[in-house]
Amino acid sequence: MQILELPEGSSDDRPPFVLVVDQVDGDAAEAIANAGLTTAELIGARAVLLFEDTIDIPANDTTAYLQQVAEETGATIGKITSAFSAQQLADERTEIARDMDRLASHKAALLDALGIDRTRDWDDIRNAAAGLRKDRDTQAEALERVRQESARIRATTRTWEPVADLIDAALNGKQTEADA
Repeated sequence: MQILELPEGSSDDRPPFVLVVDQVDGDAAEAIANAGLTTAELIGARAVLLFEDTIDIPANDTTAYLQQVAEETGATIGKITSAFSAQQLADERTEIARDMDRLASHKAALLDALGIDRTRDWDDIRNAAAGLRKDRDTQAEALERVRQESARIRATTRTWEPVADLIDAALNGKQTEADA
């Protein structure tokens, strides 16, 4: 059973389609034709066409249309995906460039703070920082030894107390009468 759309004419009030029924045997066709109300009137069609064989109405074949729509949809999705991928790649490149600029400015600041020329690489910066830490630790140990010696001198004898006072003043960054 298929519906065949018909073109509408001007001032045409008739229904715009015909019902096509195929593979109908002779007895069924005769019963449909002899019905009190015509089948066309019952369903609101202009007419009913009955055929014993199979009838294909090309206007009702939508597979070609669906294939075209599917191809167009696939192409559109492909364009959207590639545009999205291209934008993602551009964003990544921009982010990488920003990170590299940030790293370069941090490196320059570290080199300046360490007093190293700007042609050095990260290994040189790391080695310089390790050297500074080692020097700091060595100086802290020496300072602690001097403090301990000052305390030992003070505890040992009173005659060495002025020397211990000078050592304490030097350790605390105070000027003594002899320095002034």
